[in-house]
Amino acid sequence: MRTSNMSVMQRQSQSTQHASEQTGRACRAVSTARSRRLRHTVQATDPQQQQQQQQTEDATGQPSPARLNLANPAETIVWGGRLPSTRRLTLSGLAALGITLGGNLGGVTSWLLGLDGGQLAATLHADVLIPVLGYKRCLDAGNGYEFQYPAQWLADQTLLYRAAQRAEAARSLDPQPLRQKRKDIVEPSAAFGPAGSTGEENISVVVAPIFQGFKLESLGAADAAGRYFLDNIVAPAGSDKTATLIAAQERRDASGVLYYQLEFTVESAKFSRHNVAVLASRDDLLYTLNAQCPASRWQQDGQQLLHAAASFRLSGSPSPQYPGSL
Repeated sequence: MRTSNMSVMQRQSQSTQHASEQTGRACRAVSTARSRRLRHTVQATDPQQQQQQQQTEDATGQPSPARLNLANPAETIVWGGRLPSTRRLTLSGLAALGITLGGNLGGVTSWLLGLDGGQLAATLHADVLIPVLGYKRCLDAGNGYEFQYPAQWLADQTLLYRAAQRAEAARSLDPQPLRQKRKDIVEPSAAFGPAGSTGEENISVVVAPIFQGFKLESLGAADAAGRYFLDNIVAPAGSDKTATLIAAQERRDASGVLYYQLEFTVESAKFSRHNVAVLASRDDLLYTLNAQCPASRWQQDGQQLLHAAASFRLSGSPSPQYPGSL
């Protein structure tokens, strides 16, 4: 009887030990499974890493190494991720180049456009927005003219405000007041000058109607036209001003338009100026560009005023927008 009981107890002990071993193995299996699921969950939170790992496995047939191995360049590239595609690099480079050129970062665009002396910029009118060789371009498509001015100079805000007022009045559907008198004041259609200046140094253009059929040639040669211009417009008899003609020359552009360029000084009790003026006519309109500065500053600023005068030309077909034309 005792032998039978001992056999039963041994079998129960063996069963208990076997069950404990199975339980331990099951716990270890569950722990391992949890670790694997946790690792897969962490990897799944990074789609880019998962995609790179999948691409690496597809290409090599082996999973990517878990740690960096500098001894093997191929494994190093695989571990660090695939290099950007050629298409992506090209698009990124083009985008960066576009931003650099469009924004003229570091003056790169100005430098490139100045390599041919500014000819391409003048043809494309790119210098309206981007300085080229130290100058920008004023392009008045309405009145049909253009010229260059120093890039640091600013447009006259008063003229811009008055032009906006005239344009608004032209678009208005309200009738004009009966008692309002028409003001035919000859004022520039464009003007530029240094920031913070008093107005003594500036470049301006006046577009004014003239009698029908007028030709600039009717004034004679450039020097004769210059004397007439000074004696009748700049310093007429009875004024307190004295004008002296220094130089007069003529030129024609590719369209055959005639220009008279005059250099002169104007003296009065209040000021002493050095001027360069350019005269041209078209479609019964007289165009006058005037570039001036105090006589004391001609040595410093004269060259850029002469450059502005030489760059003045008529362009396109004008739709007159001078004061009084609206």
